[in-house]
Amino acid sequence: MTAKIPEAELVRRTYTLRVMDLPPSVSLTKRSLLRWFALAFGIISEQESRSTIFDVLDSLFYHQFTKKTDPTSADLQAYLKSKGRKVSDKLLLYHFKRLQDSGLVQRRKGKYLFCSDAYSDKSNLAAGFKSSVASAVNKSLEDIQSVLGKLADGYRR
Repeated sequence: MTAKIPEAELVRRTYTLRVMDLPPSVSLTKRSLLRWFALAFGIISEQESRSTIFDVLDSLFYHQFTKKTDPTSADLQAYLKSKGRKVSDKLLLYHFKRLQDSGLVQRRKGKYLFCSDAYSDKSNLAAGFKSSVASAVNKSLEDIQSVLGKLADGYRR
């Protein structure tokens, strides 16, 4: 059995971000935008054939931005059922666990909501994303740049 490197315990969160083209055709439908986002943010892989995560995201967007409510699992299931989508409770919880782990979604008092920025309107999804995800990624990039500089200095000696 291979031993973990000591620094492995320092990992707090893992992100997969893909650099992708954003052609105008992506903006033509909500479904296409959901697929693009899920792929760019690493929620799905390039080879993904299952579409459940899109249904789950669609349900959350619907409740948060159309109905302006924070949905429970039952609310999400009711919406999915109304759209003819059958998602087991276990699979729904699995997808929300992944979305929570990514920093995109949080669960408060049994309700799901997109992470928000403390200084912005709750409905400002871009600010919430920047606060919960982009700031962590930027901090990590700064730390990596710092370590690379120290490595280069160390090897110059």
